[in-house]
Amino acid sequence: MSKTEQVLAKMLELKNLLIEERTVLIQHNGERLVELVQSKEEIMTALSAFDEADIDIDQLIETTKEIKELQETNLMLTEQSLSFTEQLVSNIQKNVTKKNTYSKKGTFEKTGQTAFIDQSL
Repeated sequence: MSKTEQVLAKMLELKNLLIEERTVLIQHNGERLVELVQSKEEIMTALSAFDEADIDIDQLIETTKEIKELQETNLMLTEQSLSFTEQLVSNIQKNVTKKNTYSKKGTFEKTGQTAFIDQSL
């Protein structure tokens, strides 16, 4: 197998991981995402070991474009998820700082305590 074919095989493996990563990002599967990132790092390390002089770059152009598009899509999904999470946390923080709770007597009152969840009975 030529060096170009070896690189192409690694790139196709990376492309498949990126396709799976897109699905994992949509499904919010954090555990699998960590595994995919580690696999991607291993592939990138393997790809960096190849010398450009031994590779026919023209044979890799199409796969490179596909990988770039997949990576941009995954980045957009990640940014979108992060934005949603930040908005959710912001909304929770706004509600928590209102400090309106029920007292132990069951009446509604403003308190000086800020708690996300009141565990006392």
